[in-house]
Amino acid sequence: MTFGLAPVVGAAEDVKDSSTSRKNKSPERIEEMRVNGEATKTVASMRLPFTVRELPQSVSEISREMIELASMTDMDDIMMNVTGINVSLYDSQRPLYFSRGFQITDFQVDGIPTYSGSTNQEYDTALYERVEVIRGANGLLSGVGTPSATVNQVRKRPDKEFGASVSGSLGSWDRQRGVVDVSTPLSAEGGLRSRVVVAYQDADSFRDRYREDKTAVLAVVEGDIGENTTLAVGYQNQDNNPEGTIWGTIPIFAADGSVAQLPVSTSLAPSWTQWQRESSTLFADLEHRFNEDWKLRAAVSRTEGEVFSLRVYATGFPDLNTGEGLTLLAGVGAGEDTRDSLDVYLTGNYTLFGRNHTLVLGANSYEIESVTPGYTSVASWSYQVPDAWNYDGSAPMPTYSRTGSFRIANTEQFGVYVANRFSLTDSFSAIIGVRVTSWETGTDNFDTAGSFVNTTGSFEVDNELTPYVGLVYDINQTYSLYASYTDIFNPQNYKDKDNNLLEPVLGSNAEVGLKAEYFDGKLTMSTALFKTKQDNYAVRDMTQPDNSLPDGSSAYVGVDGTESEGVEFSVSGYITDQWSINAGYTYVDTKRHGNDRIWTNLPEHSVQLSTHYDFAGVLEPLILGGGFNWAGEIVGYGVSHPLEEDGVTFKQGSYTLANLYATWRFDDSWSASLSATNLFDKTYWANIDYANYGEPRNVSFTVKWKY
Repeated sequence: MTFGLAPVVGAAEDVKDSSTSRKNKSPERIEEMRVNGEATKTVASMRLPFTVRELPQSVSEISREMIELASMTDMDDIMMNVTGINVSLYDSQRPLYFSRGFQITDFQVDGIPTYSGSTNQEYDTALYERVEVIRGANGLLSGVGTPSATVNQVRKRPDKEFGASVSGSLGSWDRQRGVVDVSTPLSAEGGLRSRVVVAYQDADSFRDRYREDKTAVLAVVEGDIGENTTLAVGYQNQDNNPEGTIWGTIPIFAADGSVAQLPVSTSLAPSWTQWQRESSTLFADLEHRFNEDWKLRAAVSRTEGEVFSLRVYATGFPDLNTGEGLTLLAGVGAGEDTRDSLDVYLTGNYTLFGRNHTLVLGANSYEIESVTPGYTSVASWSYQVPDAWNYDGSAPMPTYSRTGSFRIANTEQFGVYVANRFSLTDSFSAIIGVRVTSWETGTDNFDTAGSFVNTTGSFEVDNELTPYVGLVYDINQTYSLYASYTDIFNPQNYKDKDNNLLEPVLGSNAEVGLKAEYFDGKLTMSTALFKTKQDNYAVRDMTQPDNSLPDGSSAYVGVDGTESEGVEFSVSGYITDQWSINAGYTYVDTKRHGNDRIWTNLPEHSVQLSTHYDFAGVLEPLILGGGFNWAGEIVGYGVSHPLEEDGVTFKQGSYTLANLYATWRFDDSWSASLSATNLFDKTYWANIDYANYGEPRNVSFTVKWKY
């Protein structure tokens, strides 16, 4: 479901900071932001120096300014505010993001793909300068080609001048949050500089007994080695500690087959449930500029993560009179992951046949090791909920211990790529590229004595070819047409009933569109038509019970013929110097295999509209904004029902969510902000197949000081 409103950008638009140093930045001053489409604005994750208009795909960006104006604190907030993105929830700890009908799995940090396994974090927005979203397949550079989107999180970096900010927030459900951000030159001219960001948050939830505290840290040291080389090293950590975490769903139906209408606050999790995640990343990157045209960039990172979860889920249907009928079952699990990544590329401009062209050559690789320890079974543990409408979370904690057995899963990928943007005429350019990828995986199993037993889930792909073709034609200074095509190659983390990984998804992705810029680029428009096809797409294996695999996950099968097509339209930017607008419409028609239950609860139609105004005169300190998101009808198939063994089709009608926010600038240093999401407290399902309510009205108040 698409929801949440803020002054963010739609396809092919962004709002960005126009200053060059942190001292001059002012997240509260709208006149210091500009929409994209300018020649100086490039998409970092594309390696080639594309402006958004030059890229033959739909692009959105959420800038630092937008993050602060709308009080976005995590990736859920970001994704809820991007045109064409749908947000769904498994439970309290597992959000799902969709674009063009498919789940987004390609997440990057500074252009390097991140691991999307059990220890993956929803990183705090305090650590990032902006977030880029490229809709459609991006397999040329990332090594995978999901037709949904690529999300690139760009870290904050040090500035040559001193800058600092401190903010504190209070919000709904006793939310308390603080952020400190300091950028300091370590040498007289700022040739050596550092930046440290620390964020802490402690909050309860609209869900009964749920609370979470989290800490996020980023430290970066950056230095200039001569005039042409820059080296940066850094460390990033996030520690999330939720308690009372829900796992799975709450029932939609009561025992008599009617809609149960349990309260939005309903949670069937005792307070002792938990789902802790911590991850740390060491990273370094080196950029050397040979001249104004050519540069070499190399980046390396190591991420270590760990997760532990003790969780329960409910089965059954509550009796409307007594509240009885629900049984809690338990699961326990843990994991440790290590990911090593390397990315190197050379890019530059050259002249051929009297015209300027751009080339990028690169290679990247990663290696992931995931260790999963074995635990004694808690399958025999159960608890009968006495009254679903008045459950206080009472339940004895199951006993468990490590058995000594464990699994080590290893996945490796290596790829090389080349892409060239040919300037064929003054108004016509072609981007042609190809990537060659090798990928392999396997899991070593060890018994309780620590002795090797066997290797399962082995799979290998050698020299998989992924072509990319894009065309851009500038009709005039205002309008341009584009088209792009790429193959899809996407290794999967889903496993079959025998605990073996499924083979990669293969397919194709095509897109055509029109982009435009008005008022000297201050207002931008984009229209895109897209079509994708995928084979061996993972769907739930309905012959197997939920959570039947050793790690507590569910079994999947690969099916062919999954297709998606649709249209995206958006307009974003400044109507006047003070009035900004962002509007978007998305239509997606996805044809899937009949057993594909999980991804069916997405709207075909969705509309986003947001606007903000930076006042002048007596009200000059005020920025006022708001808007709404509308989601069309959503259908869930095979939804559990007490009277139908195969489940029923359940529909949720269209709904609208409204947001409002305001910032008052007392002076150049002090400001206060108030924001409210789901302003009219609309009750809706954030997921139907895995039924969970969406967040009710959420209000946040922030005071910020900056230098």
